[in-house]
Amino acid sequence: EDHSDPPFPSSTLGPSQRGGSTRTVPLSTVPSTTPHPCLAPKTATPRGFLAPLLFVLFLLAVPRGSAASPAAFSPRILPHLRGGGNAGTMPNPDPVVVPASGQHSATVILLHGLGDQGGSWAPVGQQMLLPHCKFIFPSASTRPVSINMGAPCPAWADIKGLSPDSEEDEPGAMEAVKYVHSLIASEVAAGIPPSRIVVGGFSQGAAISCLAALTHKEPLGGCFLLSGWLMLRARIPALMSPTFLPAKVPVMHCHGSNDMIVPFLFGQVSAQAMEKMGANIDFKVYPGMGHESSSQEVQDLRAFLHKCLPAAPP
Repeated sequence: EDHSDPPFPSSTLGPSQRGGSTRTVPLSTVPSTTPHPCLAPKTATPRGFLAPLLFVLFLLAVPRGSAASPAAFSPRILPHLRGGGNAGTMPNPDPVVVPASGQHSATVILLHGLGDQGGSWAPVGQQMLLPHCKFIFPSASTRPVSINMGAPCPAWADIKGLSPDSEEDEPGAMEAVKYVHSLIASEVAAGIPPSRIVVGGFSQGAAISCLAALTHKEPLGGCFLLSGWLMLRARIPALMSPTFLPAKVPVMHCHGSNDMIVPFLFGQVSAQAMEKMGANIDFKVYPGMGHESSSQEVQDLRAFLHKCLPAAPP
């Protein structure tokens, strides 16, 4: 196995709790040795009880009559996701920003998974070897999560139930998409065209970033999903921007064959649905990989970003 690239590491640089601004992380302060907790090697201890909560994301997409059953699952408050005393949705914390080390001509926006924060992903910027790219790592707002007994935790949208027929949180998802679109608008206002902006994410963050790319009024430079899925599938034809398909926006969807949290079948069905509607998607399978990363996935993401966002001519 190739170990030339480590899994995406975590960062001790968490975003501040203020809203309405960004936190810039100097390149020299970004750590690059500690494995990211959601992408840790198989020998590492997974995050507490996160897996039962995230597994419901697969159940929400299982067709009627499936053998999959939520009967074995019961809601409970997850200790590591306990939040503050506000019963409503809190403001988004400040995004963490890793500036371009060279002349800034492109931007990558990467969304974290459920219960995480943007600062955990800051080291990814350096691993991609794109000196002309700024990397923005937003953090989800803290909101009550229904299957967490209503206890708040960082989430891009609510998860309403454990049944395959449970309603998806379209208002929450579209609120998150609106926030991502505002980050894109800020980059455009600073002189970066949409075609030089790529969005992506991990797990729930991948689902939101995909929705953001599909619905943005101008085609983006690309979108990547790491262990994610296509959400609001029935609503995509009505929500999708008329520019997305004609522009052939490149989409890379990476999924491990042994993912037990967002199962491989879920990712495969999502990719097939996007392909069927005419999306320019490349679905990459990683044999034996779970809900984590691998050196090969890091290399593939780097190659994808280099292709979508080549260095601007002098």
